[in-house]
Amino acid sequence: MPEEVSTMRKLIVSDSLTPDPASPWQNTRIIRRADAHEQIAELKRGPGRDIIVFGSHTLWNDLLAHGLVDELHLKIGARVLGDGTPAFETRPPVSLRRLDTRTWDGSGLVLVQYAVEPDRAA
Repeated sequence: MPEEVSTMRKLIVSDSLTPDPASPWQNTRIIRRADAHEQIAELKRGPGRDIIVFGSHTLWNDLLAHGLVDELHLKIGARVLGDGTPAFETRPPVSLRRLDTRTWDGSGLVLVQYAVEPDRAA
């Protein structure tokens, strides 16, 4: 694992994981799902750079509902997955304005970048 990944601050949201002192990931804190939006709001108020969420539609739906998402980047693959997991559990409580799209030659993937804005329909 690259050293910069190992040493950057990481926050893991999980109700089942526990800290492992033998883990190769340094500077990692685990919080419970019920505390996630409060802890992330605290991080956003502090100094630092971007906060990135990988995976977990459950987490990003909670963060959207609490006004804690500035941008949403969705990577869409050209595969039919059947039922799959929906990106949003219900209509998001915000409006999404497309900022950019990106493709990679030969991959079939599309990255769509959205700005998150207060919901004008609410």
